[in-house]
Amino acid sequence: MIKLVEIVSEPGCYNPVDKNVDTKHKLQSLYINPNFVVEVRESEDYLQKHASRKLIDDLSKDVGFTRVIVSSGGSWTKTYNVVGHPEQVLAALKER
Repeated sequence: MIKLVEIVSEPGCYNPVDKNVDTKHKLQSLYINPNFVVEVRESEDYLQKHASRKLIDDLSKDVGFTRVIVSSGGSWTKTYNVVGHPEQVLAALKER
């Protein structure tokens, strides 16, 4: 198992002034088995969101986000968005 840092969005409430839903984001630990990772790619949606407005105050503007798709061993998959550039995530997967 390897440890990654997942970014997750929490439900927000409607802001009538901005006419938008204020979504909060948080970081949490994610442990995955690298043998079940089937795809790693840049998470463009999180990169764009973070570039326009920092999702979490303590994160650098230059931070990367990666979408990691994990197989259950069958036809089911689960997608996680983690902090770090794809190259960094791949290096962590290969260390194991």
